[in-house]
Amino acid sequence: MALRRKTIIALILPVLLLVVLSVLALRIPRLRTALRMADGFEPMTDYELVYFEKGAEEYARRIAKALPAAIERVETLQLRSFRTLPRIYVCASHESFTEQIGESPETPVRGIAFKRDIWLSPLVFNFFGRDTHTQSLLHELSHTHISQHLSFYHRVRKIPTWFNEGLANWVSGTGEDRIARDEGIAEIRAGRVMAPDDTGQFPLPKTPADYGLSWPMLHVQSLLFVEYLAARDREAFDAFIGDVLDGKDFGPSFILQFGSRPDILWQEFTSTLE
Repeated sequence: MALRRKTIIALILPVLLLVVLSVLALRIPRLRTALRMADGFEPMTDYELVYFEKGAEEYARRIAKALPAAIERVETLQLRSFRTLPRIYVCASHESFTEQIGESPETPVRGIAFKRDIWLSPLVFNFFGRDTHTQSLLHELSHTHISQHLSFYHRVRKIPTWFNEGLANWVSGTGEDRIARDEGIAEIRAGRVMAPDDTGQFPLPKTPADYGLSWPMLHVQSLLFVEYLAARDREAFDAFIGDVLDGKDFGPSFILQFGSRPDILWQEFTSTLE
C-alpha cells in the first residue's frame, strides 16, 4: 500500500509542478500576448490580418494599406515566403502597447515581433517627429520571417544580435531613427565599435551592453555593416541568407560564402571609412 502511495505521489508531483509553472508563466504579459490571450482587439472587416484596439481604427487602416507591399519586400529580400502570414495588432496608445509586452511606458520600443504576430505602438506614426509606420512594420516583419523559419533555440543561440538587427534595418530602412549614419561612422572611426561576433547567446540574445554600445548605436553600426556585406558581394550575401534560413551554423556559413570571418570583414569595412 505504501509503495502504491509513493508511486501515485511520484506521478502527481510532476503534474502539479507543471500546472504551477504554467500558471506563473501565464502571468507574464509578453507570454500571454505571444499566446494571443490579449483582450480588446478585433480584426478589420476588410483585412482580417490586421487587428486593432478601440480608438486605433485609423492607425489600423494605414497599417493594412502598407502591409501587402511590406510582406512582398521581406519575402523578396529574405528569399523565402512566410510560412504563415502574421497578424498585426495595432494598439490605441503607447501605454496599452507597453502593458501588453510588459515594458515601462517610458520605453521607446515601438514594435515587437513574435512567431505568429506583430504588435505596434502608435509611436510608429510619430517617432521623434517622424512617421515610421511602414519602416517599423518592415523591421518587425523581418524578425517574424526569420522566427518562422528557425526554432527559438537556433535563432537565439546561433544568430548574433548585430546580424539579426542589421538585416531587419537593411530590409526596412530603419537604424538611423535616432542616430544618423554620420554619427555612427564617427564612432567607428573613433574606435567605439561593436566587434561583430559569429554566434548568438542562449537563453537570451546579446544586448548592446554586451557590445559596449547603446541600442541606437548598435542599430546604426549593424545597418552599416550589413549594407556593406550586401554591396560587397550580393550573390554571396543572398547565399548566406539562404544558409541562415536553412538553419546552418552562422560562423562556418559566413566563412563559406564571404571567404572570411565577420571580424575580419569588419576591419575591411572600417578601412573603407578612413
